[in-house]
Amino acid sequence: MGGIGMETDVYLTADRFPLVRDIGTNRVEQVYTHPDRLLDYDVFVFVAEGSMQVVEEGREYVIGAGEHLFLKKGLRHWGLPQTAPGTSWYWIHFNSAADDKRMNYADHPPLPVLDYFFPDHYEYRFPMPKHGTSLFHRTLKERLDLLLADYMNKKPHRMTRVSLQAYLLFMELKQASLPPSASPDTGRSTDTLDGRVIAYLMQHMEEDYDSGKLAAHMNLNYSYLSAAFKKLTGRSILEVHTRLRMNRAIELMRTSSMPVSELSERLGYKNPFYFSRVFKKTTGESPSAYRNQFY
Repeated sequence: MGGIGMETDVYLTADRFPLVRDIGTNRVEQVYTHPDRLLDYDVFVFVAEGSMQVVEEGREYVIGAGEHLFLKKGLRHWGLPQTAPGTSWYWIHFNSAADDKRMNYADHPPLPVLDYFFPDHYEYRFPMPKHGTSLFHRTLKERLDLLLADYMNKKPHRMTRVSLQAYLLFMELKQASLPPSASPDTGRSTDTLDGRVIAYLMQHMEEDYDSGKLAAHMNLNYSYLSAAFKKLTGRSILEVHTRLRMNRAIELMRTSSMPVSELSERLGYKNPFYFSRVFKKTTGESPSAYRNQFY
């Protein structure tokens, strides 16, 4: 069939680390054929030397030296006798919480500019880069050797430690796959629509939201702009603008003894009671209760 339209990405989640099943390494001196199998766990493969051929649901991958591949649980994968002699590779078999059907994970992470996090902000999933390489891959063999040594060391809680290290490794691999043009302030590329909108909102966070001014600045129809932003980020423009203002309020609380009425005025809210209601709706606590948490 070829698996056309089939979801083949492997996902991790922000609130729970992947649970490693086993880790290993192998080297073949003759032509090798990847076994035909259907697994109930995900697979990470990194080829250190040579090249490995794998087919997943009809799509062929050739993993060259210094490249990785993620194979998704529940999808059949197999190989032809095309893996070259002298090929060596590492594998990690693991289970991800993203497969937990009881959880309704969001497909968008919180925006980096929304600094103050609450437990539900961690309930999102993110895809791993299916296949490829990066500068990070140059040190991956050494990282996997250390991980394998920890896996073989029969100390208490070793699998928890190994799983945490594997999660960190996967996260760094994910980061290495992102485009280098992301802004350090917003986490988004200033060349993209969502990055440009966030940059504008950050410049105008101490003002009332004005959709007309934003649309004019972007030179786009607002209905289109709003729908595109929501699709890219999972949040409405107004929601992000409000959150940015509340972040600014929290920053001022941390660095000054400014009363709520002054905070409200500083952030462009004419009514301090309305400001307090917005703050509580956004953070779950009133400004005075939130301020009491600070040391």
